[in-house]
Amino acid sequence: MASGGGGGNTGAGGGPGMGLSLGLGLGLSLGMSEATSEAEEEAATAEAGGRLATTLWLRLRGWEAVLATAQRLLVWEKPLHSLVTAAALNGLFCIIPRGATL
Repeated sequence: MASGGGGGNTGAGGGPGMGLSLGLGLGLSLGMSEATSEAEEEAATAEAGGRLATTLWLRLRGWEAVLATAQRLLVWEKPLHSLVTAAALNGLFCIIPRGATL
């Protein structure tokens, strides 16, 4: 009986060992598949970002000077210019009657 039990243990030991290696192999292949899909997703995102940047650049290249001036006013690069612009806008809103629409 002891030899039969040993034979059973050997068979049972071989089964889980093989199942474990098979499970590791599947886990490894799934991990590689996920890594590949993540890399493809990142590449697609980068490509979409590049297309967006190109499209924006083409549409806004004529407005570059206007946008740069607006940015300088908004970040108070030249405080006197920003102050005058803020006062002018405030005055404009005070002059327009409250019920008027543009």
